[in-house]
Order: sequence, then structure tokens, then C-alpha cells
Amino acid sequence: MFADKGQETQPHVNRATIRDVARKAKVSHQTVSRVINGHNSVTPETRERVADAIRELEYVPSQVARSLSSSRTHTLGMVTTDVSDHFFAEAVAGADAEARKHGFFLIIGSIEPGAEDDERTYLRLLLERRVEGLIIAVPRLRLADDDLLAGAATRLPTVVVASDIELPGADHVDIDNRRGGLEATSYLLAQGHRRIATITGPLDWPSARARLDGYRDALRGTATAEAQVVEPSLDWGLESGRRAAERLLAVAKRPTAIFAQSDLLALGAIAALRAHGLRVPDDVSIIGFDDIPVAEVFDPPLTTLRQPMREVGELAARLVADPHSGARRGKSTRRHVLRAPLVIRGSVAPLRIKSEAGAGRSARIVRASKG
Repeated sequence: MFADKGQETQPHVNRATIRDVARKAKVSHQTVSRVINGHNSVTPETRERVADAIRELEYVPSQVARSLSSSRTHTLGMVTTDVSDHFFAEAVAGADAEARKHGFFLIIGSIEPGAEDDERTYLRLLLERRVEGLIIAVPRLRLADDDLLAGAATRLPTVVVASDIELPGADHVDIDNRRGGLEATSYLLAQGHRRIATITGPLDWPSARARLDGYRDALRGTATAEAQVVEPSLDWGLESGRRAAERLLAVAKRPTAIFAQSDLLALGAIAALRAHGLRVPDDVSIIGFDDIPVAEVFDPPLTTLRQPMREVGELAARLVADPHSGARRGKSTRRHVLRAPLVIRGSVAPLRIKSEAGAGRSARIVRASKG
């Protein structure tokens, strides 16, 4: 899918031209152009007369004409994983809103599952449209060693989102996934749990590897912890969560708590537990990662970590639109990491065996509001 946010096609109508405005304001069309482009060489009286004519005629300056005359397109390009994914959709929404604040339109290339087009195809299309900056939000980025992306990053402000590639001159924006994994597991430890399993995301995603590292970091500091790590999931979805939980229930000592590395994995795991007659959190505690909209209305409401993906998109667009970003080209990668706060709801409970209770590490906590 290729979308141009903010530049929708309009039905053909008889629009006023710059010469119509010039005639009504009794000035040359060059003067109208100078007013539109904010030049200071026009007197206040003339500027006001031209502005009145523009309003009366409902004149809309041509973006194409402005681009040709100024050698600017006022567009940014974003290549992203399928926008049907809630979190990448949030990142796109944030990037689009922030781009508009800086006078840019956002052109989006969305890589849909099973599509032949890949990030290289969209990158080439964006460069052909002469975008003034790039946001690459593709975790499993196949362009890491591609000259097309490397060359673009030397010419244009570029931000990479949720990927661990090294791209000289680019900014890198991501969630602090390792810290999130550590805080999720530490919270379960603080509730007295010691047999804590994790259901990972696909381990070719940098975020899944980082969350797994954080999980291991937390358990490494607790000598009595009996870690159980399931096979990596093929995706982040409900069915993968259900199957992973089924595998966990087949072991001799089932876990008393599960850190599912996405909310959908967590909800799938809860479905499997219920199918076996187990209650959450009475028999097994579960914590997710994402804070999707359904998390707070699920039964029980899901304890999770909130990914600020809209803020990720906003920051990425702000960095690309920064007029000083050109000075960064060719320099080392600069990383910007956002915290994923813990949101405590009802899917985690203290271990009922008091003798196993233990203290965990502290975590930044956001308590979910009721109603």
C-alpha cells in the first residue's frame, strides 16, 4: 500500500489561478507569488490586498508549482510494517500529526503480509518523489547492507524506528525493550513468583531479543528463580500465545507466572489456561507488553507495559523535520529510547505460598485508572 497523507485527490472544479488573484488585487502575479511564499519585499498594504483577493476567490496555491519553484516538495517519506498492526498504525498517526506541525505531508509505504513489494521498492518510490526526509519503521529490515538506504541517509535526514541496524548519520528511535522485560519480570518476582516463564515474540525482531534479555537479567539476580523459556513464537498473535501456553502446561512443574511479550500473546495464553480449568490470576499470573485498547476491559484486566508508539512516531518526524538535521549526515548513529511504563491491573496476584515470597526490583509503575 502506498498512501499520500494530506494530499487527497479532489474532483475537478474551476479553481481560481494566481493570475485571477493578481487581477483582483491589481498587482502582478509575481507579487502574488512573493506574498504566498512569505517574502518581505511586499508592503503591508499590498500584502493585505492580495490576502483579501485570495480569500474572496478561495485560491489554493498549487503544491506542485511551489515545489518546482522552490526545489522543495514539503514531503516526508515513511516505510513501515503493515499499518493494520495497531502499534505501527499508532506510530504512523504520530508521525503524520507531527509532520503537519512542521509544514510537511507524510507519504507512507506500508509493507503488507504476503505482498511482493518490499522496503526497497517503497524506498525507491519515495526517493523518486523527492521526499525531504525518511522514516524507516521496519523491525526485520532487509535494507541493512543496501547501498540505496545508505546513500539516502547521506543525502537526507533519516530516522530508523524499532530496528538495531547501524546507519551512519541516521537517528534511531525505539522503546527500551530490555528494560521493559526486566521490569515485567521483576514485578512478578516482587509478587513472590519464582517459576516464571516467558512467551517470546519472533526472535528475528530486535524487540523480542531485547525483552528476552531483560527477562534473563531479572532472573540472573535471583538465585532461586526457576526460569522456563518457551520456544520463540512465529508471530505476536493470539494463536501463538495459546500454543506456547499449552507447551508450558505440559512440563512437570508448570509456571506460577508468565511474562508474555505482547498483549495478544498474553490473551492467547489466558485462553489456553482457562481451557485447562486454571484461573488468572488465582492459579497463574500473566503480564503482557503493549497496552492495546482491549487490555483494560478484558477479564481480568491485563497488567502490561505500555508502548508509547504514537510518541515514537512524533519523535521520529520531529527529528527528520528538524532544520538542523542536515548537519548530522554521515556521522555516527544517534539513539533515542523511550520508556515503556508498567500498568498494574488485575492479571497478576501475589504467590499464595507465603514462604516463597520475595522482594523484586523496583519498577516505574502507572496504575490504571478505573472507569
